[in-house]
Amino acid sequence: MSRKRSKRAAARARRAILTVLLLLLLFGAFFLVFRLKTVIVSGNLHNAPGEITELLLERPVLGNTILTALMNNGRKIEEAGFVDKLDVSILSRERIRVTVTERVFVGRIRKDDRWLYFDSAGRILAESAEAFAGDGIPPVEGLPLTAEAEVMKQLPIANLKICSMLGMLRNRTEVQKEMIPDSVVFGEDGSMTLRYGDVSVLMGSGEKLEMRLKELSGVIRALRSGYRGTLHLETYDGSQSGLVFDPS
Repeated sequence: MSRKRSKRAAARARRAILTVLLLLLLFGAFFLVFRLKTVIVSGNLHNAPGEITELLLERPVLGNTILTALMNNGRKIEEAGFVDKLDVSILSRERIRVTVTERVFVGRIRKDDRWLYFDSAGRILAESAEAFAGDGIPPVEGLPLTAEAEVMKQLPIANLKICSMLGMLRNRTEVQKEMIPDSVVFGEDGSMTLRYGDVSVLMGSGEKLEMRLKELSGVIRALRSGYRGTLHLETYDGSQSGLVFDPS
């Protein structure tokens, strides 16, 4: 009986070893067949494709196409930077596509030799040594900072209404790119001025801002065609029969 038990035990051991070897073989084949070689990046304006690839591979995916896609698809980025979300699709066993969704910023301010980018809630979420042409994020001047501005912290201003005003401007420029100003200037009273080349547009405070932006959208093309001067919208409330423009 002991000899039969010994033979059965040896058979079980052989089966176990073969199972382990088979699993190792399948595991190795999985990584060999689905070995990631090419990453195609789209939707990124502020980050180089190589930076997005590094972001993908910072997780322990061992260069595997399927694992890279599973662990990064729909991934929200919590740390500071321009990237908000990654979506990954598999193109082949060696290629994936990464679609980047960037955070929505409403303005940038200068601090020493860097730009700090903030959203409509006043959160500073990214910084860069250079400005990016064509990103639709205007430089903002005249903000009354009450403390040192730092990344991943709230913009230190007393009136966060300013950020919501910039948010309304951003919403308008998303559908009408020509309304993106060269710069935005705030006065001590919180009034906003948009600058387009040699034209300044006085927008006043947040009251009636949506209406004033809509009115500006109808004349912005003409203003950009060589005008010099100041367009007064700071008191516009829809009851006026025309707009006041002071040439210079």
